[in-house]
Amino acid sequence: MTTIAQTNPLGILRRAAAAALAAGMALFASACGTMNMGEIVAPTPPAIGLYELRIYTPAPGKAEALDARFRNHTIGLFEKHGMTPVGFWHVATPAGAAKDERLFYLMGYKDRAARDASWAAFAQDPEWRQVYADSQKDGSLTAQGGIENIFLNPTDYSPKLNLTASATPRYWELRTYTANPGKLENVHNRFRNHTMGIFSRLGMTNFLYFRPVADQPAQTDKMVYIMAYPTSAARTTMWQAFSKDEEWVKVRTESEAAGPLLKTPGGVVSVQLTPADYSPIK
Repeated sequence: MTTIAQTNPLGILRRAAAAALAAGMALFASACGTMNMGEIVAPTPPAIGLYELRIYTPAPGKAEALDARFRNHTIGLFEKHGMTPVGFWHVATPAGAAKDERLFYLMGYKDRAARDASWAAFAQDPEWRQVYADSQKDGSLTAQGGIENIFLNPTDYSPKLNLTASATPRYWELRTYTANPGKLENVHNRFRNHTMGIFSRLGMTNFLYFRPVADQPAQTDKMVYIMAYPTSAARTTMWQAFSKDEEWVKVRTESEAAGPLLKTPGGVVSVQLTPADYSPIK
């Protein structure tokens, strides 16, 4: 006697759903295999051809109010007008030294024309005008002559701007080198071909490297760069290791066979920095 199997519609639906779920999970797992799920994905960096380093010296007793204005208003208005705020830093004053209350911050723009147009629009923005008036009613937040700025172009060997958030705030350093006459390109070549690699090997972070824009006489023969370290103590340890590194000692000796590349004294100016709580990059 022949037995005819009966079809169970509910069983078929269940098996089809299970197969679809399995296929979906397999596709998800395959996609996850191409990325680190714990990694913070960096935003796409904007097209920046010009940077501006701005240094503000607060009026006495106005440092916190200046920070508050940036935190609560100014940064948002910068972004509204197409500017890219990169980093805001306070000076890390050594123990026992008089407090240095200067605020350093770095802005990015497509080019000089875009920068000038953005700042003109910012200056005329009704919201900014109200914020400025309200914040200045008890006196200026900056000292007289307390705003400086330097225009900078990224070098050909500078890392690309990386705005990835750091899990913990890092320790930063702004370094400005002044080369002896005719030696600036030798300095750049040494960084391009050797120094940056040694820094990386020792655990330092090469953030951005710059050439000051040429129409600034006070910046003649200078290069500017920004470094990051895990902590202040790590910075000290890393620079001590760098000064004794065999590769660096050899590179320095060979590159200075015809004389020092940097002016002495004053050829290296270092400002150690800590990020403000409202800084986009930390």
